Amino acid sequence: MQKSKLQFKIKSFYFLVFVLSLSFLLFSFNFTEAAELKLIAPMQKFGVNQQFQVDLLLDTEGEEINAAEVKIFFPGELLEMKEIRDGNSIINFWIEKPRAVEAGIIGFSGIIPGGYQETKGFVFSVVFRAKTSGNGAIEIRDAKVLLNDGKGTPVNVKIPPFQFSISQEVPSVPPMVEIIKDTDPPEDFKPEIASDPNVFDGKWFLVFATQDKGTGIAYYAIRETRREINIKRETDAKWVEAESPYVLKDQKLRSWIYVKAIDKAGNERIAVLPPRYPLSWYENYLIWVIIILIALIVISGFLIYRFYGGKNSR
Repeated sequence: MQKSKLQFKIKSFYFLVFVLSLSFLLFSFNFTEAAELKLIAPMQKFGVNQQFQVDLLLDTEGEEINAAEVKIFFPGELLEMKEIRDGNSIINFWIEKPRAVEAGIIGFSGIIPGGYQETKGFVFSVVFRAKTSGNGAIEIRDAKVLLNDGKGTPVNVKIPPFQFSISQEVPSVPPMVEIIKDTDPPEDFKPEIASDPNVFDGKWFLVFATQDKGTGIAYYAIRETRREINIKRETDAKWVEAESPYVLKDQKLRSWIYVKAIDKAGNERIAVLPPRYPLSWYENYLIWVIIILIALIVISGFLIYRFYGGKNSR
């Protein structure tokens, strides 16, 4: 009887240890949130020289995401990257726009202010050309996705590869790439002037960004001038191609600032910032030019009058 009680106590002890250990593991396990980055295309078998488009989508799986940094690897011996399309992307502030950072590697990083929480968030597309026969995969590596929690907490990312095959036996078909007709300019935007002692040695700089729902932004250009201009009559020769943030040349903030956003179809949108500290009237050289011209006209008229008036009086 005592032996059975002892065995019961021993079994109860081990059971209690097991339950406590399991509870410890469950409560100490870091239940980090997850998201999924997916590469999708209409099909996975292509013919040689055929062009096709692969879309990168973000599935937040119910979490609120506000930043991402990703590298996409593709086999350069099988595929040639033809074009990157980021029009209508959920990323509305690119830290680094999608581009070929190395042979066979596409990289980007960006922010979604306010966060994003959907299942089919379009990030960007890549248009490839199938170069030769073979099997391969387009893979996402070094992915970092951050929560919109004020701390930038990283989340686990599921990144299934996109498997494909290229064959001479696949019938030759037209390119599987959507033709985008973009006649609309980029969206309205408002550049901001800022200064920080830890950035650009405390110099004034300009921050700007906008989106284009069609083909995507190609580049930005900036013009600083001490006088207001008619942008429709000005040539492009005085515009400077720039990226945000941009260190202002006029650190006294006395110039008009024009920022031009150009999309990949050539459509333009221009934002204008008036000078924060406008020139006083006596600092404006145009006013002095006008004053001098008026003075010259008056003096010339006076001299002419004296010369001809003097003759007539004789």
